[in-house]
Amino acid sequence: MEKKPLLHIDKCKIRKHWGKTDSEVEEDIETLKKWIKTMDFPEMPTDHMIEFFLTNCKYNIDKTKINLETFYSIRKMIPEIYECSNPKLPEIMEAWDMGCYLPLPTAAEGLYRISLVNISPNTSNFNVQRYFANFMNVYEIRICEDLVLSEIVVVDYNQLKWSHIFHFSPFLLRKMIMIMENVAKSRVKVIHIVRAPSYVSVIVNITKKFMKKKMADRIQTHKDFESLYDSVPQELLPSDYGGKEPPVSELIEMWKNKVMEYQDRFDMWDKVMQEDQQ
Repeated sequence: MEKKPLLHIDKCKIRKHWGKTDSEVEEDIETLKKWIKTMDFPEMPTDHMIEFFLTNCKYNIDKTKINLETFYSIRKMIPEIYECSNPKLPEIMEAWDMGCYLPLPTAAEGLYRISLVNISPNTSNFNVQRYFANFMNVYEIRICEDLVLSEIVVVDYNQLKWSHIFHFSPFLLRKMIMIMENVAKSRVKVIHIVRAPSYVSVIVNITKKFMKKKMADRIQTHKDFESLYDSVPQELLPSDYGGKEPPVSELIEMWKNKVMEYQDRFDMWDKVMQEDQQ
């Protein structure tokens, strides 16, 4: 199946930002490919995937090697987070109704991606591990297709209830932050929490305890959208949020379809995890 791009990227501008020519990037990628052949990775990543990690590490070859090693070993390190996360599973397909992580199509002028995180008001079937599973599955697609300098996350927890909070165990939060800081390399520029009820501070305070101070200091709160617009380009947000991008419901369907395009990849990861457990 042909994979149509969902995320708009500009490799030329990214490379120019880091002062890299096309030939230098190709040389870096070939250097890493030779090294990868000596490693026990389950695959040879695509050139684009390798450049994703190079960008994560500001084109530092040694740091990129560590980043790649972490990416390919993280499932073995914390299998409890990744098990039963295949997007074809009924319970993971249903998890889209619990809330979502939606990287928005158009990158900002500063070469960063805006991503939206929200949560459903229905807590009858809420399961935080499945909720996070879709986050990780979407990020897997970003590794395969995206290329930006950093990310700004807009967290809309307007629908958050106390019954949600009881599901957010410190154990799971710590593991998710570990993945974010070691795989994503904390390329999150700012986390904007908007319209959240006062008791969201419970989750924020717990989360900050597991974050590096530099990351924790990047969390900002906003009472309304007007305050958010002072920090985030309004036109790049979904139409539900006053922007010009498709509405959230449409973006969810776009991401569902995009994840389905990579079903073979998620099946591969299941096989790898099964072999690791034998």
